[in-house]
Amino acid sequence: MRLRIRLAKLGLARFLSHLDFQRVVERGLRRAELPLAFTQGFNPHPRISYASALATGTSSEGEFIDVDLTEPVEPEAFVSRANAALPADVRLLEARPAPEGGESLMALVNAAEYRLTLQGADEEALRQAVARFLEAEQVVVTREGPAGSRSVDIRPHVYSLAVEGPGELRALVQTGSAGNVRPDEVVAGLIRCAPDLAGVELALAHRLMLYRRDPETGICAEPWSL
Repeated sequence: MRLRIRLAKLGLARFLSHLDFQRVVERGLRRAELPLAFTQGFNPHPRISYASALATGTSSEGEFIDVDLTEPVEPEAFVSRANAALPADVRLLEARPAPEGGESLMALVNAAEYRLTLQGADEEALRQAVARFLEAEQVVVTREGPAGSRSVDIRPHVYSLAVEGPGELRALVQTGSAGNVRPDEVVAGLIRCAPDLAGVELALAHRLMLYRRDPETGICAEPWSL
């Protein structure tokens, strides 16, 4: 049996790296004594696959994993038993039987929705900056990597961007194996489009959901049905 599970990473847990988050989840599921299926070989570990890595410092209520089991467990019972063994800031929100066959979560998911909370942003100036961003043909930001810094045009990979309220944005961006747009890059791009926002800072990034986005239609599907 395979379960597809939605998780939340909240509070201080948002400062865990992706690898540390994986360790916390794995150890919690082991402590819950759930019937996990393990890999073969010298160093077996639970067969758990993750949809998309989350940047350190970002909270989330939209993480997804697939967990293989050796025997059936009711999804509600799985969530209850797991949450009793996990830290308070790492919560299983829902579990459902995973669709049979098909691609892995990592291969399927290609878009992420974020709520971005900004400090020092005037709402009207923010709305104007968002309008300029969406009208721009290119929004170039600097991305640091192992080989040094390089310029990247993020505009084609920011699918939607809107002001939700004072100092708050909602953004749908590319994620997954084809590439990621980070929340801080969206803010950097806004400042490039509106230099008067230079004093604005990203106070909190919160991932709301992961999706499979159809590149032709722009329609987004949640991982449950993929």
